[in-house]
Amino acid sequence: MMNRRNLLKAGAGAVATGVLSSCSPSTVEQQTDARPREQTGASFLHRGYLGWITDLATHPDRTAMWPSMQLDDDLLADYRRKFELMKRLGYNEMSVWGLYVSRAWPVDIESSVSTERGEKVEQLLEMAHQNGVRVYSGLGVYSWGFEEIIKQNPELSRGNARAMCPQNEQSWDWMRRVIDFVFERFPIDGVSMQSADQGRCSCDECSRYGEAEYHALLNVRCAEYIRQHLPEKTVAVNSWGMKFDEPDNLEALVRMGKTVDYIVDTHDSSRRRDPAYRRQLIGSLDCAFGTTGGPQVEPPQHWRRDRWFLPTAKRQGQHLAALYEDGGRACEYFFHILDNPGDEISFHMAGRMLADPATPWENHLRSTLQELFETTNEAVLESLANLVVRSEDAYFQHLPTGIAGTISLEPLVSDEPGPPVYLSRRLDVEQRRGYGKEIEAVRDGFQKLIAEAPRREKVEKIVGCLGNVLDDLANASG
Repeated sequence: MMNRRNLLKAGAGAVATGVLSSCSPSTVEQQTDARPREQTGASFLHRGYLGWITDLATHPDRTAMWPSMQLDDDLLADYRRKFELMKRLGYNEMSVWGLYVSRAWPVDIESSVSTERGEKVEQLLEMAHQNGVRVYSGLGVYSWGFEEIIKQNPELSRGNARAMCPQNEQSWDWMRRVIDFVFERFPIDGVSMQSADQGRCSCDECSRYGEAEYHALLNVRCAEYIRQHLPEKTVAVNSWGMKFDEPDNLEALVRMGKTVDYIVDTHDSSRRRDPAYRRQLIGSLDCAFGTTGGPQVEPPQHWRRDRWFLPTAKRQGQHLAALYEDGGRACEYFFHILDNPGDEISFHMAGRMLADPATPWENHLRSTLQELFETTNEAVLESLANLVVRSEDAYFQHLPTGIAGTISLEPLVSDEPGPPVYLSRRLDVEQRRGYGKEIEAVRDGFQKLIAEAPRREKVEKIVGCLGNVLDDLANASG
């Protein structure tokens, strides 16, 4: 197999053939030309965006069980707006979970996508490609999505009802069928694979393998299959459920890195024991390496979009700058909801940092606020920036330093709006009291800026969000 570093430099010029090659030659050629390649200047190669299909929705789905897959005209309008912004800010990839199914593939895999839904997904993909954004499907590897198939074929599982045993060759037959369908049904540009989210098989045979070795075996087999038939597609591994902090696992990770375009260490686990180990790991890989960009506010499926204000501009800026310095060139930044002003600031900031990680995050924050609030007034910009950072510090000072990965605002798996667990579970009573005092001061600061900022309505919206945070704090504190 060609070394992945050389493949990234050379590109993939071959037209795909074989069982997966249902795309037309013109479509394949267009996608091949768009494949990310090493660039001159300081920027991330894979400037990605990751989430469930409804995670960026302006309108909450208040009664659906997570993860909702509702794809309608309103959500397509949200995607159109987001793709245009992604192009302008420099994002070049998006990994979407829920294009095909939510939690379970049907045994008749081909029946999973109705004609109506298929048309809407195709519209989404067309909008992305028109804006130069490559779209990857989230792909469960031997787990996540196979529950119904396992129920109908219990011999596939050896102890874990959510994961197929890779020692059973029938498991590979089902995995291969899913891969074939994923690429045949829609003109996607690649996959972001997860093998560890639902655990693993722990039968006697599988138990011989350590965690990293086990997941490397699964991901490598899937990646090599895709490479054989569709070499121009992007193949990534997202580590959700895996840990990269053990030097003894390096050999398995290196082996996996030879078959994929990039690996994402979701929770930045490679720095847990020894911050210096991440640089060593990155230098050993033949693929790009990255994270989800620092702390991520998990999009609440059921909440009103004005219920929180928790920007992460400072910490994601610091995180991405350090990641790039260590040699990281990939990021799957988590979906954010533009209708929430804190999320909007964070999304703009991340795009600017991924495109230009050498510029200090403070400069990118200033540019973001200048654009969003349409002001060049130095005093107003300084006040806005100070208040944004102060609101971020007020919360994150109570969490571990260098935290990465998602922070749930409400319980993730539910069918109704849930309580603010980011307050009640993350902060104790005294911490909530201190956070509340800071948020009151921040709200007063934004209130004073309403008359000075040209986009007065945006400042008023932040004030409203902060008021709702204070309401939640009062209830959480009892």
